[in-house]
Amino acid sequence: MARQTLFLGRLFDIRVGVHVSWLAVYAFMTIALARALGMLPQPEAYAFGAVCALALFASVVAHELAHALVAKHFGVRTNAITLFLFGGVATLEEEPASPKADALVALAGPAMSAALALVAFGLLFALDRMLPDGALRDALGLLGTYVVLANGVLAAFNVVPAYPMDGGRVLRALLWRRSHDRDAATNAASRVGIVFALLFVAAGVLVVAATHDLVYGWYVLLGAFLLRQGVSQERTSRTLRGVAPDAEAVAAA
Repeated sequence: MARQTLFLGRLFDIRVGVHVSWLAVYAFMTIALARALGMLPQPEAYAFGAVCALALFASVVAHELAHALVAKHFGVRTNAITLFLFGGVATLEEEPASPKADALVALAGPAMSAALALVAFGLLFALDRMLPDGALRDALGLLGTYVVLANGVLAAFNVVPAYPMDGGRVLRALLWRRSHDRDAATNAASRVGIVFALLFVAAGVLVVAATHDLVYGWYVLLGAFLLRQGVSQERTSRTLRGVAPDAEAVAAA
């Protein structure tokens, strides 16, 4: 992935980059939002769509940065934050050392997204009272509404217990605390993630068939991605359980 990632800069000494696949998401979001703003002249609609897509970019970066900063609190360094086709990922140097740390690192992202949604909602309320009717108020209102919805969806969607999503990592932490076996917990969480991935694929296929709208094919792609990740992680976990402790430590590092 590194060769196909555009380096943007550093935040808190963490490399931030965008995989080329994210450019497709940016273009798609800009066009979709512009088409939804039919009341505006086309150039303004596309410009506003581009700004909203940038707001989504910033929201995902903030989500991943929250993971990274909480991981740093527990002594785990983050090498990079990368946005790609299906969202973002914070690349940690190692796994958190305890179930508590694992759960808190996972929950930090959805908590940040929920906080951003609440802040944006508060600003919307303030703007409604402070600004007079007009184009500026309407534009800021639309942008604020989009930020509320985007971060609300990020928060809610990421707590779904589909490993390796945030909710799945929280599930893994709970199972790890109960069994005192991280690999067994990862294996079990991966199996749950596979079930959710299959549900995403099935739901996407059914909605596309019912609406004839290919936009909902996104859920099929997302489900397929999660299915691949879940199967790969489940196989890796089973492999690691069969090797000697020293070899496992090297593999995990």
